[in-house]
Amino acid sequence: MTTLAVNKAELAATIALPDPPPPVAGQARFLVEKFALTANNVTYAVHGDDFAYWHFYPCAELGLGIVPVWGFAAAEASTVEAVTAGHRFFGYWPMASAALLEPAAANRAGFTDGAAHRAQLPPFYNRYNTAGSDWGSDDLQCLFRPLYATSFLIDALLSTRPVDTLLLSSASSKTALGVAQAAKGRQRVVGLTSPGNRAFCEATGYYDVVLPYADVAAVPGDAIAFVDFSGNGALRLDVHTRLQGRLMESHVVGDTHWQTANVAELPGPPAELFFAPTVAQARVAEWGAAGFDARLSAAWKRFAGTLDWLKIETASGRHEVADAWADLVRGRINPAVGLIASL
Repeated sequence: MTTLAVNKAELAATIALPDPPPPVAGQARFLVEKFALTANNVTYAVHGDDFAYWHFYPCAELGLGIVPVWGFAAAEASTVEAVTAGHRFFGYWPMASAALLEPAAANRAGFTDGAAHRAQLPPFYNRYNTAGSDWGSDDLQCLFRPLYATSFLIDALLSTRPVDTLLLSSASSKTALGVAQAAKGRQRVVGLTSPGNRAFCEATGYYDVVLPYADVAAVPGDAIAFVDFSGNGALRLDVHTRLQGRLMESHVVGDTHWQTANVAELPGPPAELFFAPTVAQARVAEWGAAGFDARLSAAWKRFAGTLDWLKIETASGRHEVADAWADLVRGRINPAVGLIASL
């Protein structure tokens, strides 16, 4: 039984720790069956302190952190009447083989983790949903259910903007692909990516134009919204500098190129941080919970029907998962691969 903790000073390095003990009153222990590893998880680690991602599953070992992951787990032992052994849930688990939660407000749809240390954290991450097939296979849900929700929210925001072009960096990332597919045909969608990933991005059919990072000046459009999934400060400065006068807005979403420092002073519009849970709460307030779910479900079904490019690969056990995590941190994962892990 393994909890895989990462070295906060060297994110590619991991160490195995014991899993949590049996549950006491008010707790349930879950066996984590499978979870996805994507660039999104690297963002959680990079922003573990400033966005409090390390706080979801605190680690007592100094200098180590437990990365949250999205996937499925089954209740192994429970002291909570509404959560019985064998019940499966989708949610935000530790990168581990087991997790200890405090289920609250439990019903047929799922429960909320009521642990005191999570009370001030975004509710979006504290909800655990009863396993189902509305989002497709388990693997697809692990890979896309949280990421596509972010794609959907970004697209919902940009669809109302008076811009003719959406410029997406890290165009091969799964969240960027979701945005591109949703916006295609409404606004011009331009992807920026590494030369090695250009052919893949073009083959998806989601982008009108795909350019290597060096060709920022060639981005078409008179009114451009930039969505930065890379976190590369040098690239962000280049985009703001070269597209001055045409760049209407700039949004920062992820950190796939997290090693490159950000630049505080940028020409043109300010770079605004996109935080999905806050935007989701605003959309629910605007559309109502049922309206939000209906819009998200319809958008997801449209995107899911285009995933013929996706190749599922698996990593099992401490050593394979640790190696896969290190490759992910170092940017060595094929963008066409969806990585499903299990400890």
